[in-house]
Amino acid sequence: MNKFYILIYLILFLTVSIYAQNPEWINYGCTPITCTAVEGDDLWIGTNGGGLTKYNKITGERTFYTTSNSGIPDNVILSIAIDNEGIKWIGTSGGLAKFNGTDWVIYNTSNSGLPDNDVWAIAIDNEGNKWIGTYQSGLAKFNGTDWIVYNKSNSGLPDNEIYSLAIDGEGNKWIGTWNGLAKFDGQEWIVYNTANSGLLDNYIRTIAIDNEGNIWIGTNYGGLAK
Repeated sequence: MNKFYILIYLILFLTVSIYAQNPEWINYGCTPITCTAVEGDDLWIGTNGGGLTKYNKITGERTFYTTSNSGIPDNVILSIAIDNEGIKWIGTSGGLAKFNGTDWVIYNTSNSGLPDNDVWAIAIDNEGNKWIGTYQSGLAKFNGTDWIVYNKSNSGLPDNEIYSLAIDGEGNKWIGTWNGLAKFDGQEWIVYNTANSGLLDNYIRTIAIDNEGNIWIGTNYGGLAK
């Protein structure tokens, strides 16, 4: 009898262990997703041509924002960041959008210091500055009033094509470009590439920083580097 209970226990233990190693996957549609941001129970989802979607993870409610029903300047959404006040900063192919949940403000090359309307990356530092990576015109810093633009001609930036941004715990900006990874502390620039580091590829598509301060770098052709 004891052997029977032991057998049942082992079966249950193995079942739980297998389930823990194989968590449930849930798939949502097939629209090309370009970026996401989490805000409490809401997930903000940028698409390649379908605009912006707000999805409530609890209720399943979806709200769609496109050029036809909102102030968003383009339906190609390239990046999203949310500041401490809950304001959404949305990078599109038609400029940078600021959305407070009701009103839209659009920044582009004709009405602001934004150097390029293709906004591929956004990061927000502890002082509330918005760091904006553009497709062909470098990096912009926006404090809500003034703009500063960094590019190959006036800084240590290795390339004007910016694809990713992340800010570490010390406030260093990590900038993924078409031609290497740049670290900027506000004064000095350090550039990492395949010639001077263990970087696998100079085309940097994405950057993430973990709780231990490790930099995780996704490249276009060489895989993932830590």
